[in-house]
Amino acid sequence: MKHFPIKIISLLMLLLFGGCQIIGLRTNFSRDLTKEQQRKVVWDFPEDDFLPTQNDGRLYAINGKQMLKTIQQYPKVIVYQWSPHCSSEYCSTLSGLQTLCDQNGITLFVLADYFHDAFSQAQSLSNPLFIANERYYKTKLCPKLEKRFYIDLLGEETYNETKDISWYRYCYFEDGKFVKYRRDPYAEFDKK
Repeated sequence: MKHFPIKIISLLMLLLFGGCQIIGLRTNFSRDLTKEQQRKVVWDFPEDDFLPTQNDGRLYAINGKQMLKTIQQYPKVIVYQWSPHCSSEYCSTLSGLQTLCDQNGITLFVLADYFHDAFSQAQSLSNPLFIANERYYKTKLCPKLEKRFYIDLLGEETYNETKDISWYRYCYFEDGKFVKYRRDPYAEFDKK
């Protein structure tokens, strides 16, 4: 019994310092990226410009309106909400998903959930890696940031109609219009 307070304190410390996921905050930009990586994050991309479509090794902090404007240039697009350490069977490797999209004539845009390890796999992408701009949306709380980004991308009505399945992670567009969320793009392409 005398170790009980130590266990409680240890558990509280783990929750406080060990997991941004638990409290719903995006991980820390300055702590999770090296100085060189920090210089590769573009925060102030002009709102009226199309997003870059060649992977230049940088990470672009964007809003949903910028993503939508760029998507409208392509006949078929998947926006993949990527978590670098996701272990779900429905989370894809970036290289595998890029190959699948290339084989099916689909443009792939990847939106990273966190800064932590965001640069680790991005070199396999044709397009640059993107992240929701917490400065633009004025929040680091993941649920609020995600909601605001997707309302800008899909429109509020569509967002509200689909928010229960948005965890599917794959947003499919045709001719600049949202079609549906996909849970597993591999299974859906195999049905063709």
